[in-house]
Amino acid sequence: MYDASEQQFTSAFENAPIGMSLIAPDGQRLRVNRAFCAMLGYTQEELLERTVHDVTHPDDIAGDLRERGALLAGAKELYEHEKRYLHKDGRVLWGRVTCSLVRDCDGRPMHFIAQVQDITQHKHDEQALRESEERFRSLTMLSSDWYWEQDEALRFTSFSGAVQPRFWRDGHEEGIGKRRWEISGLRPLGTTWDEHRAVLERRLPFRDLQYVRMVDGEARYVTVSGEPVFGAGGRFTGYRGTGRDITASHAAAERLRHAEALLHMAAQIGRLGAWAWELGQQQVLWSTEVCAIHEVKPGFSPMRGQAVGFFAPEDQPAVLDAVRNCVLRGTAFDMEAQIVTERGRRVWVRLIGEPEWNARGRVRRIQGAFQDISESKRVTEQARLMAEQLSNTLESITDAFVTIDRDWRFTYLNGDAERLLRRPREELLGKNVFEELPNLAGSSVQHLLEYALEHDVAQQFEEEYRPANIWVQAKAYPSRQGLAIYVKDITKRVAAEREILRLNAELEERVRQRTAQLEMANKELEAFSYSIAHDLRAPLSSIGGFSQMLEEGAGHVLPERCAHYLRRIRAGVRQMGELTDGLLSLAGFSRASLLSETVDMAVLARGVVAMLREAEPQREVQIVMASTLPARGDPRLLAQVMGNLVGNAWKFTGRSEHARIDIGSTTMGDGRTAYFVRDNGAGFDMGRAERLFEAFQRMHSMAEFQGTGIGLAIVHKIVTRHGGRIWAESAPRRGAVFYFTLGEPPHA
Repeated sequence: MYDASEQQFTSAFENAPIGMSLIAPDGQRLRVNRAFCAMLGYTQEELLERTVHDVTHPDDIAGDLRERGALLAGAKELYEHEKRYLHKDGRVLWGRVTCSLVRDCDGRPMHFIAQVQDITQHKHDEQALRESEERFRSLTMLSSDWYWEQDEALRFTSFSGAVQPRFWRDGHEEGIGKRRWEISGLRPLGTTWDEHRAVLERRLPFRDLQYVRMVDGEARYVTVSGEPVFGAGGRFTGYRGTGRDITASHAAAERLRHAEALLHMAAQIGRLGAWAWELGQQQVLWSTEVCAIHEVKPGFSPMRGQAVGFFAPEDQPAVLDAVRNCVLRGTAFDMEAQIVTERGRRVWVRLIGEPEWNARGRVRRIQGAFQDISESKRVTEQARLMAEQLSNTLESITDAFVTIDRDWRFTYLNGDAERLLRRPREELLGKNVFEELPNLAGSSVQHLLEYALEHDVAQQFEEEYRPANIWVQAKAYPSRQGLAIYVKDITKRVAAEREILRLNAELEERVRQRTAQLEMANKELEAFSYSIAHDLRAPLSSIGGFSQMLEEGAGHVLPERCAHYLRRIRAGVRQMGELTDGLLSLAGFSRASLLSETVDMAVLARGVVAMLREAEPQREVQIVMASTLPARGDPRLLAQVMGNLVGNAWKFTGRSEHARIDIGSTTMGDGRTAYFVRDNGAGFDMGRAERLFEAFQRMHSMAEFQGTGIGLAIVHKIVTRHGGRIWAESAPRRGAVFYFTLGEPPHA
């Protein structure tokens, strides 16, 4: 807390707009601020090498000694007087000095504090005023840069004077013959031209009329004073007076006001106020900011007990002890405590108190500062909790985490880092990484870490850490403080990857062997297909041909029963031929190459319907179909799909009184298009549909509906090869609907 007070004093001392100096009792300077150095033209080192008398006008040294002697004797507590200083370049400057003596807790003199305000300009003004009084009796107490006169009509008749800055000289030249308010670019400050004319019409003198003129974008300020002139017989003949350029002093005043505003703002923002208590008085003086902190009305001055009563009960004894020690022993205090405001809120505050001594060396007054530090307390507590949470988090993670500074020294290690390095953190903290872990020195790890720190870019790498016989994955993140390094043990993963590589090698060999077996199986399948196509078809053709010849040659003499058997033989041959064709088609679809072209499923469906109507012209079937059903796939195979699905719908509506078939598409939830063929025919039991798309699976007997049981298996094979899927919904005597989708067909 003392360091903070010292910093506040140093900041106020160095940045004060007036000169300040600390002087030892023997007259040697102990400390000076920048304003005082700027005033006398010396550097701080040069001034500290000189005593007070070295820069004081010889005629004023005796007065200085007399006043400081009175302070040392305790005859007065401070003095204020005007004295002359010697500037480094030889000029004489005037300063208004306010000086007080600071004593230690035992009453012994420590040093003088002197505040010096440069009043040289003020002194010059006074001198100019005195000279003006001597030269112009009618212009008493006026100091000026130029002299002006006006006639009885208030028009300027002349300007004169040794000092006429360019900004005003140009205005004067154009102002001859004009009234003041008729000169372009002039704007009065703190009044109006109408108010000024009213003063002139009453023939009254005026003092320090200020106005501003803009010249080349720069504002120049002037002050003028004047008095009426009366001729013989008391006749009014005009005005005369002086003018002075006050741009510099106006700027200085603005800076001072700005500094005061900033100081006030800082007190408000920093929630900092002042308090004082005169021993023997019942009331404690509070500044506006202290009242605001306690949430009482401005100007509130509590009684002594009331002021202490604002502190939280647990802090009141410490506050009373601090005040008591300050009164009895002159011990300053700087402490933190909580108060309970008028509205019942608990607020953390910083309480500073310093004693002020009387001439007899006794404490007569305690004064100090009072600051609301709730926010800083909250931030500190939050930071502590965050640091504690971060530490707990880093300690709870199951991987190693370390931080190092820019000199490559360990600054933090968690428990897993200790286990990984097999070293306690007490041995590593503050030590150089590459000295403690020599196996990393000169390695690729060091180069990567150096690159991360130098180029401020994160690095990730995997390395084998031989001392622990493990593989690790490390991620290094740079910051202004150094590097944060996260290290994960990946030994199991590396072992698994190596095992996967070994298994992949074995798998590739197995795939090669399996591919060879599949190629052989395909050749055998081709041979089987060839055998079916030739060896099986030939006997079937012979049976069919001979049975037909027998029926044609002897059908009229055969008994009806024998003719029936002959017809059954020919029907079996036809069914066997259809089954053979279906098996060949099903086998061929597994090997056939796929094309990827734009196909209109509606066109394919219309072709199927046309063939069905031509085969059974006597049937009345209502066909409801979209005008176009765009798709993409193999036109030949998709025609087979539509032929089987529409053909099945046509077949199973053969016993429906009002047969109807719907062909269209719908959009599913995933955005894909599903094509459908719906009928109102015989339908089937969904409980038996789990093997619907397998070969030779039938939902109806041959007596009900003819068929081989191969068609839906072929449709399923084609749809699957196109990357889609097929499914059905049905119920007995309520028709059926078949849906299918088409994805991107895989490469053949």
